[in-house]
Amino acid sequence: MTDSAVFAARGTPREAWIDVAKGIAITLVVLYHAVMYLDAVGLAGAMAPLNPLLDTFRMPLFFFMSGILAAKAIRLPYWELFRKRMSLLLYLYAVWVAAQTLFLLALPPIGPDGPNARWTDLVTLFIRPSSNLWFIYALPIFLTVAWLTRRWHPLIVMSITGALAVLFGSQILHTATPWDKMGRYLVFFLAAIWLGPRVRRLIPRLRLWHVAVLCGVYGSVVLIMVKQSLTRVPFVLLVVSILAVLVGISVAVVLSRTPLFDFVRVLGSHTLPIYLVHTLPMTAFAAILLAGGVTLPEGVATALPLLLCGAAILLALAVYRRFAAVPGVFTVPVTSWVALPSRAVRAEQTETSA
Repeated sequence: MTDSAVFAARGTPREAWIDVAKGIAITLVVLYHAVMYLDAVGLAGAMAPLNPLLDTFRMPLFFFMSGILAAKAIRLPYWELFRKRMSLLLYLYAVWVAAQTLFLLALPPIGPDGPNARWTDLVTLFIRPSSNLWFIYALPIFLTVAWLTRRWHPLIVMSITGALAVLFGSQILHTATPWDKMGRYLVFFLAAIWLGPRVRRLIPRLRLWHVAVLCGVYGSVVLIMVKQSLTRVPFVLLVVSILAVLVGISVAVVLSRTPLFDFVRVLGSHTLPIYLVHTLPMTAFAAILLAGGVTLPEGVATALPLLLCGAAILLALAVYRRFAAVPGVFTVPVTSWVALPSRAVRAEQTETSA
Protein backbone atom coordinates (compact mmCIF):
# COMPACT_ATOMS: atom_id res chain seq x y z
CA MET A 1 0.00 0.00 0.00
CA THR A 2 1.42 3.34 -1.04
CA ASP A 3 1.09 6.60 0.85
CA SER A 4 -1.65 7.69 -1.54
CA ALA A 5 -3.75 4.79 -0.34
CA VAL A 6 -3.04 5.60 3.29
CA PHE A 7 -3.45 9.38 3.32
CA ALA A 8 -5.19 10.67 0.20
CA ALA A 9 -8.91 11.28 0.36
CA ARG A 10 -10.89 8.58 -1.36
CA GLY A 11 -11.45 9.49 -5.01
CA THR A 12 -9.58 12.80 -4.70
CA PRO A 13 -6.45 13.27 -6.82
CA ARG A 14 -3.36 14.40 -4.97
CA GLU A 15 -1.51 17.55 -5.98
CA ALA A 16 1.88 16.71 -7.49
CA TRP A 17 3.75 19.21 -5.30
CA ILE A 18 2.69 17.35 -2.17
CA ASP A 19 4.30 14.14 -3.36
CA VAL A 20 7.36 16.04 -4.55
CA ALA A 21 7.73 17.57 -1.08
CA LYS A 22 7.43 14.15 0.50
CA GLY A 23 9.92 12.79 -2.02
CA ILE A 24 12.42 15.46 -0.98
CA ALA A 25 11.83 14.67 2.70
CA ILE A 26 12.19 10.89 2.38
CA THR A 27 15.37 11.27 0.30
CA LEU A 28 16.90 13.44 3.01
CA VAL A 29 15.85 10.93 5.69
CA VAL A 30 17.50 8.08 3.79
CA LEU A 31 20.63 10.18 3.23
CA TYR A 32 20.72 11.01 6.95
CA HIS A 33 20.74 7.33 7.87
CA ALA A 34 23.31 6.54 5.17
CA VAL A 35 25.68 9.12 6.64
CA MET A 36 24.92 8.00 10.19
CA TYR A 37 25.68 4.31 9.64
CA LEU A 38 28.73 4.92 7.47
CA ASP A 39 30.04 7.44 9.99
CA ALA A 40 29.72 4.75 12.65
CA VAL A 41 32.35 2.74 10.76
CA GLY A 42 34.42 5.81 9.86
CA LEU A 43 33.51 5.90 6.17
CA ALA A 44 31.26 8.95 5.74
CA GLY A 45 34.06 11.30 4.73
CA ALA A 46 33.19 14.98 4.55
CA MET A 47 29.47 14.17 4.72
CA ALA A 48 29.61 13.41 8.44
CA PRO A 49 29.85 17.01 9.72
CA LEU A 50 27.28 18.17 7.16
CA ASN A 51 24.59 15.74 8.33
CA PRO A 52 23.34 17.85 11.28
CA LEU A 53 22.86 20.90 9.04
CA LEU A 54 19.60 19.51 7.65
CA ASP A 55 18.23 18.43 11.03
CA THR A 56 15.74 21.29 10.90
CA PHE A 57 14.57 20.37 7.39
CA ARG A 58 13.77 16.67 7.07
CA MET A 59 11.15 15.89 9.67
CA PRO A 60 9.38 19.29 9.92
CA LEU A 61 8.67 19.09 6.18
CA PHE A 62 7.67 15.43 6.43
CA PHE A 63 5.22 16.05 9.27
CA PHE A 64 3.80 19.19 7.70
CA MET A 65 2.98 17.34 4.48
CA SER A 66 1.49 14.45 6.46
CA GLY A 67 -0.67 16.94 8.34
CA ILE A 68 -1.98 18.46 5.11
CA LEU A 69 -3.05 14.99 3.98
CA ALA A 70 -4.69 14.23 7.34
CA ALA A 71 -6.98 17.27 7.43
CA LYS A 72 -10.09 15.49 6.13
CA ALA A 73 -9.47 12.31 8.11
CA ILE A 74 -9.85 13.95 11.51
CA ARG A 75 -13.48 14.78 10.67
CA LEU A 76 -14.27 11.06 10.89
CA PRO A 77 -15.57 9.41 14.07
CA TYR A 78 -12.55 8.16 16.01
CA TRP A 79 -13.17 4.46 15.43
CA GLU A 80 -13.33 5.08 11.68
CA LEU A 81 -10.18 7.18 11.84
CA PHE A 82 -8.44 4.38 13.73
CA ARG A 83 -9.46 1.67 11.28
CA LYS A 84 -8.86 3.69 8.14
CA ARG A 85 -5.61 5.47 9.00
CA MET A 86 -4.07 4.35 12.27
CA SER A 87 -4.41 0.57 12.42
CA LEU A 88 -2.19 -0.01 9.39
CA LEU A 89 0.54 2.26 10.74
CA LEU A 90 0.52 0.65 14.18
CA TYR A 91 0.56 -2.82 12.66
CA LEU A 92 3.45 -2.00 10.33
CA TYR A 93 5.34 -0.32 13.13
CA ALA A 94 5.13 -3.39 15.37
CA VAL A 95 5.95 -5.88 12.61
CA TRP A 96 8.84 -3.96 11.11
CA VAL A 97 10.36 -3.02 14.47
CA ALA A 98 10.39 -6.73 15.29
CA ALA A 99 11.93 -7.58 11.91
CA GLN A 100 14.58 -4.85 12.17
CA THR A 101 15.44 -5.77 15.75
CA LEU A 102 16.02 -9.41 14.84
CA PHE A 103 18.00 -8.37 11.77
CA LEU A 104 20.24 -6.04 13.80
CA LEU A 105 20.79 -8.70 16.47
CA ALA A 106 22.04 -11.06 13.77
CA LEU A 107 24.62 -8.53 12.50
CA PRO A 108 28.08 -7.97 13.97
CA PRO A 109 28.31 -4.75 16.02
CA ILE A 110 28.45 -1.54 13.99
CA GLY A 111 30.83 0.77 15.78
CA PRO A 112 32.26 0.66 19.30
CA ASP A 113 29.00 0.99 21.23
CA GLY A 114 28.27 -2.73 21.44
CA PRO A 115 25.23 -4.60 20.08
CA ASN A 116 23.14 -2.91 17.40
CA ALA A 117 19.89 -3.76 19.19
CA ARG A 118 18.60 -5.37 22.37
CA TRP A 119 16.04 -8.10 22.90
CA THR A 120 14.17 -5.73 25.20
CA ASP A 121 13.47 -3.52 22.17
CA LEU A 122 10.78 -6.05 21.21
CA VAL A 123 8.99 -5.40 24.50
CA THR A 124 9.46 -1.64 24.83
CA LEU A 125 8.69 -0.63 21.24
CA PHE A 126 5.59 1.36 22.31
CA ILE A 127 7.28 2.85 25.38
CA ARG A 128 10.71 3.63 23.96
CA PRO A 129 10.02 4.12 20.24
CA SER A 130 12.36 2.71 17.62
CA SER A 131 15.06 5.17 16.58
CA ASN A 132 14.60 4.07 12.95
CA LEU A 133 10.82 3.72 12.69
CA TRP A 134 9.46 6.20 15.22
CA PHE A 135 7.88 8.34 12.49
CA ILE A 136 5.12 5.85 11.68
CA TYR A 137 4.46 5.42 15.41
CA ALA A 138 4.21 9.19 15.81
CA LEU A 139 1.56 9.56 13.10
CA PRO A 140 -1.22 7.66 14.96
CA ILE A 141 -0.38 9.63 18.10
CA PHE A 142 -0.50 12.91 16.20
CA LEU A 143 -3.76 11.92 14.50
CA THR A 144 -5.26 11.20 17.92
CA VAL A 145 -4.14 14.58 19.25
CA ALA A 146 -5.50 16.27 16.13
CA TRP A 147 -8.86 14.52 16.55
CA LEU A 148 -9.10 15.40 20.24
CA THR A 149 -8.31 19.07 19.58
CA ARG A 150 -10.21 19.44 16.29
CA ARG A 151 -12.75 21.83 17.84
CA TRP A 152 -10.18 23.92 19.73
CA HIS A 153 -9.21 27.33 18.45
CA PRO A 154 -6.10 26.89 16.25
CA LEU A 155 -4.17 29.55 18.18
CA ILE A 156 -4.59 27.57 21.40
CA VAL A 157 -3.37 24.38 19.73
CA MET A 158 -0.43 26.18 18.11
CA SER A 159 0.53 27.90 21.37
CA ILE A 160 0.60 24.67 23.36
CA THR A 161 2.40 22.56 20.76
CA GLY A 162 4.72 25.45 19.88
CA ALA A 163 5.71 25.68 23.54
CA LEU A 164 6.38 21.93 23.54
CA ALA A 165 8.56 22.33 20.45
CA VAL A 166 10.57 25.06 22.17
CA LEU A 167 10.99 23.06 25.38
CA PHE A 168 12.13 19.91 23.58
CA GLY A 169 14.20 21.82 21.03
CA SER A 170 16.15 23.63 23.74
CA GLN A 171 16.38 20.36 25.74
CA ILE A 172 14.66 21.84 28.74
CA LEU A 173 12.54 18.72 28.31
CA HIS A 174 14.76 15.79 27.34
CA THR A 175 14.28 12.02 27.34
CA ALA A 176 17.12 10.94 25.00
CA THR A 177 14.52 8.98 23.02
CA PRO A 178 12.39 9.69 19.92
CA TRP A 179 9.78 11.20 22.24
CA ASP A 180 11.95 14.34 22.09
CA LYS A 181 11.51 14.51 18.32
CA MET A 182 7.78 13.94 18.59
CA GLY A 183 7.59 16.84 21.02
CA ARG A 184 9.47 19.04 18.54
CA TYR A 185 7.45 18.13 15.47
CA LEU A 186 3.84 17.80 16.67
CA VAL A 187 3.31 21.51 16.03
CA PHE A 188 4.08 21.08 12.31
CA PHE A 189 1.57 18.28 11.85
CA LEU A 190 -1.21 20.22 13.58
CA ALA A 191 -0.28 23.51 11.91
CA ALA A 192 -0.64 21.86 8.50
CA ILE A 193 -4.21 20.82 9.27
CA TRP A 194 -5.09 24.45 9.98
CA LEU A 195 -2.91 26.09 7.33
CA GLY A 196 -3.36 23.56 4.52
CA PRO A 197 -6.12 25.48 2.67
CA ARG A 198 -4.15 28.73 2.93
CA VAL A 199 -1.01 27.05 1.61
CA ARG A 200 -2.94 25.63 -1.34
CA ARG A 201 -4.23 29.10 -2.23
CA LEU A 202 -0.70 30.51 -2.28
CA ILE A 203 0.82 27.68 -4.34
CA PRO A 204 -0.07 29.15 -7.80
CA ARG A 205 1.70 32.41 -6.91
CA LEU A 206 5.08 30.82 -6.15
CA ARG A 207 7.87 31.66 -8.56
CA LEU A 208 11.53 30.74 -8.88
CA TRP A 209 12.69 33.95 -7.25
CA HIS A 210 10.70 33.10 -4.13
CA VAL A 211 12.62 29.81 -3.92
CA ALA A 212 15.96 31.56 -4.35
CA VAL A 213 15.21 34.09 -1.60
CA LEU A 214 13.90 31.48 0.84
CA CYS A 215 16.84 29.13 0.22
CA GLY A 216 19.28 31.98 0.73
CA VAL A 217 17.66 33.06 3.99
CA TYR A 218 17.38 29.48 5.30
CA GLY A 219 20.98 28.61 4.41
CA SER A 220 22.31 31.79 6.02
CA VAL A 221 20.32 31.27 9.20
CA VAL A 222 21.40 27.62 9.50
CA LEU A 223 25.07 28.53 9.10
CA ILE A 224 24.76 31.24 11.75
CA MET A 225 22.91 28.85 14.07
CA VAL A 226 25.59 26.16 13.74
CA LYS A 227 28.58 28.52 13.83
CA GLN A 228 27.31 30.34 16.92
CA SER A 229 26.09 27.11 18.60
CA LEU A 230 22.56 28.45 18.94
CA THR A 231 20.67 25.18 18.54
CA ARG A 232 19.71 24.99 22.21
CA VAL A 233 18.64 28.60 22.47
CA PRO A 234 14.84 28.66 22.93
CA PHE A 235 12.82 29.33 19.75
CA VAL A 236 15.84 29.04 17.42
CA LEU A 237 15.15 25.50 16.19
CA LEU A 238 11.44 26.23 15.85
CA VAL A 239 12.00 29.36 13.75
CA VAL A 240 14.60 27.67 11.54
CA SER A 241 12.31 24.65 11.07
CA ILE A 242 9.46 26.94 9.98
CA LEU A 243 11.81 28.45 7.39
CA ALA A 244 12.73 24.93 6.28
CA VAL A 245 9.09 24.02 5.68
CA LEU A 246 8.65 27.15 3.57
CA VAL A 247 11.75 26.24 1.57
CA GLY A 248 10.66 22.64 1.13
CA ILE A 249 7.20 23.58 -0.10
CA SER A 250 8.48 26.26 -2.48
CA VAL A 251 11.12 23.95 -3.96
CA ALA A 252 8.55 21.17 -4.32
CA VAL A 253 6.11 23.45 -6.14
CA VAL A 254 8.74 24.61 -8.63
CA LEU A 255 10.04 21.08 -9.23
CA SER A 256 6.52 19.73 -9.69
CA ARG A 257 6.12 22.04 -12.69
CA THR A 258 9.04 20.33 -14.48
CA PRO A 259 8.54 16.79 -15.88
CA LEU A 260 12.28 16.18 -15.41
CA PHE A 261 11.71 15.82 -11.66
CA ASP A 262 8.72 13.51 -11.83
CA PHE A 263 10.84 10.77 -10.23
CA VAL A 264 10.79 12.81 -7.00
CA ARG A 265 7.00 12.72 -7.09
CA VAL A 266 7.15 8.93 -7.50
CA LEU A 267 9.38 8.66 -4.44
CA GLY A 268 6.95 10.85 -2.52
CA SER A 269 4.07 8.51 -3.33
CA HIS A 270 6.04 5.55 -1.94
CA THR A 271 7.50 7.00 1.25
CA LEU A 272 6.03 4.29 3.47
CA PRO A 273 7.83 1.27 1.91
CA ILE A 274 11.03 3.31 1.48
CA TYR A 275 10.92 4.30 5.14
CA LEU A 276 10.28 0.75 6.32
CA VAL A 277 12.99 -0.97 4.25
CA HIS A 278 15.87 1.43 3.69
CA THR A 279 17.86 0.92 6.90
CA LEU A 280 18.15 -2.85 6.43
CA PRO A 281 20.65 -2.76 3.54
CA MET A 282 22.47 0.16 5.18
CA THR A 283 23.12 -1.62 8.45
CA ALA A 284 24.19 -4.79 6.65
CA PHE A 285 26.56 -2.83 4.41
CA ALA A 286 28.09 -0.96 7.35
CA ALA A 287 28.59 -4.21 9.26
CA ILE A 288 30.31 -5.80 6.25
CA LEU A 289 32.62 -2.81 5.82
CA LEU A 290 33.59 -2.85 9.49
CA ALA A 291 34.11 -6.60 9.62
CA GLY A 292 36.27 -6.43 6.50
CA GLY A 293 38.39 -3.58 7.86
CA VAL A 294 37.69 -1.54 4.72
CA THR A 295 39.38 1.84 4.39
CA LEU A 296 38.68 4.33 1.62
CA PRO A 297 40.18 7.60 0.36
CA GLU A 298 38.44 10.72 1.65
CA GLY A 299 36.84 11.52 -1.71
CA VAL A 300 35.41 8.03 -2.14
CA ALA A 301 34.15 7.99 1.46
CA THR A 302 32.42 11.34 0.88
CA ALA A 303 30.59 10.00 -2.17
CA LEU A 304 29.70 6.69 -0.52
CA PRO A 305 26.69 7.97 1.51
CA LEU A 306 25.12 9.39 -1.66
CA LEU A 307 25.59 6.08 -3.47
CA LEU A 308 24.25 4.13 -0.51
CA CYS A 309 21.24 6.46 -0.29
CA GLY A 310 20.33 5.85 -3.93
CA ALA A 311 20.92 2.10 -3.68
CA ALA A 312 18.80 1.79 -0.53
CA ILE A 313 15.90 3.66 -2.14
CA LEU A 314 16.02 1.48 -5.28
CA LEU A 315 16.21 -1.69 -3.19
CA ALA A 316 13.28 -0.58 -1.03
CA LEU A 317 11.17 0.06 -4.13
CA ALA A 318 12.17 -3.34 -5.54
CA VAL A 319 11.20 -5.06 -2.28
CA TYR A 320 7.89 -3.24 -2.29
CA ARG A 321 7.18 -4.22 -5.89
CA ARG A 322 7.94 -7.87 -5.09
CA PHE A 323 6.02 -8.14 -1.82
CA ALA A 324 3.31 -5.46 -2.04
CA ALA A 325 0.65 -8.06 -2.78
CA VAL A 326 1.69 -10.34 0.10
CA PRO A 327 -0.72 -9.80 3.01
CA GLY A 328 0.98 -8.62 6.18
CA VAL A 329 4.17 -7.24 4.63
CA PHE A 330 3.10 -3.74 3.62
CA THR A 331 -0.59 -4.17 4.44
CA VAL A 332 -2.53 -5.61 7.34
CA PRO A 333 -2.92 -9.40 7.02
CA VAL A 334 -6.70 -9.26 7.44
CA THR A 335 -8.52 -6.74 5.23
CA SER A 336 -11.46 -6.45 7.63
CA TRP A 337 -9.18 -4.76 10.15
CA VAL A 338 -9.16 -1.60 8.06
CA ALA A 339 -12.35 -1.99 5.98
CA LEU A 340 -15.17 0.37 6.85
CA PRO A 341 -18.81 -0.76 6.92
CA SER A 342 -20.71 0.13 3.76
CA ARG A 343 -22.68 2.82 5.60
CA ALA A 344 -19.48 4.59 6.64
CA VAL A 345 -18.08 4.34 3.12
CA ARG A 346 -21.24 5.90 1.66
CA ALA A 347 -21.11 8.70 4.22
CA GLU A 348 -17.47 9.41 3.40
CA GLN A 349 -18.14 9.43 -0.34
CA THR A 350 -21.01 11.85 0.18
CA GLU A 351 -18.77 14.16 2.20
CA THR A 352 -16.00 13.98 -0.43
CA SER A 353 -18.34 14.86 -3.27
CA ALA A 354 -19.96 17.71 -1.35
